Amino acid sequence: MPDSVLPQPGNPIAAVTHADPYPYYRQLREQRPLYFDEGLKLWVASTHAVIVEAFRSVGLRVRPPAEPVPHALLGSAAGEVFAQLVRMNDGAFHAAHKPAVAQGARRWSLAQVALASRDTAAELVPALDANALLTALPVQAMARLLGVPASLLSQTSQWVHEFTQGIAPGAATGRQVARASAAAQGLMAQGLAQGLSSVQAANRIAMMQQSLDATAGLLGNTVCRLQQQPPLAQHTAQSLDFARGLVAEVARWDAPVQNSRRFAADKLVLAGQEIDQGQGVLLVLASANRDPALNAQPDLFDPQRQQRRSMTFGAAGHACPGELIAIEIVAACAQWMGAEGLLATYFGRQTGFAPLSNARIPVFATH
Repeated sequence: MPDSVLPQPGNPIAAVTHADPYPYYRQLREQRPLYFDEGLKLWVASTHAVIVEAFRSVGLRVRPPAEPVPHALLGSAAGEVFAQLVRMNDGAFHAAHKPAVAQGARRWSLAQVALASRDTAAELVPALDANALLTALPVQAMARLLGVPASLLSQTSQWVHEFTQGIAPGAATGRQVARASAAAQGLMAQGLAQGLSSVQAANRIAMMQQSLDATAGLLGNTVCRLQQQPPLAQHTAQSLDFARGLVAEVARWDAPVQNSRRFAADKLVLAGQEIDQGQGVLLVLASANRDPALNAQPDLFDPQRQQRRSMTFGAAGHACPGELIAIEIVAACAQWMGAEGLLATYFGRQTGFAPLSNARIPVFATH
């Protein structure tokens, strides 16, 4: 079915897994830059200006004010870790611990990240299908960087997957929470054995957990773009520098994390609209990336784009410190696979997207 006659998504959450959500996002920007979606019970922000205002608002928090830790996790080991995650906190806790988290993300050179990615890809490609690789590679590459022994990489990756599933908003079953708690205990023990404090050990987990869906989506969307434009795959195989630019453009052009949420701690005004205490705001980052106010010719895919600007990794106090790491993991993997002649043979055709509410992760046909 041609893109021009694709049915529009029913709402911004459904847009995450739509074949082409960008005409819908453009319509939101032009007609309803900030509106209340009755079906989702969320405010929806879609322009760069409104989303930046939201990121900068001290009244909008990363968690609902009445539920700093999801109720399903209370009293569990997974909940104890969740409560110490810098990215899930605001105020004094965030201010005290975010600098150390950001500094920790800068401890590795790009060469070290690239080596970890290539070594991980070389080990996993023969053992996994394409869809399993998407989520396993970023977690195990981060685990290598964090000093996890080779013999424990597989177990660590499994724990990170179980922890991530167990803390998923509104989706975790009691069994998943139990598995997430067991995984949290194993992962915390790793960090504590390295001499880290409890907060440091929890945010060590976050470095692997955050890389799972976001970097999986970035790798998958990069592969899709290379499948659609074979000449780009040739350039990627020949140059890691070119691969970095291409992956950074994929992150802007088809964001792996399409949206994020904020919650009003008190009644406030956002872009002229009154937001009641406790109400949520869905920030459609993928739409902001295609806003002409942010990038010239935003719908043009240009791996060598000058002055590229992207909201994919957030902004202001909660900007993700792992942006360069994620881009390097994907670029090094794509460059290595291209040089080995694997890009054209390992990944089958794309068949859809994983059923997630914020991460856009392609699903590929397996051989």
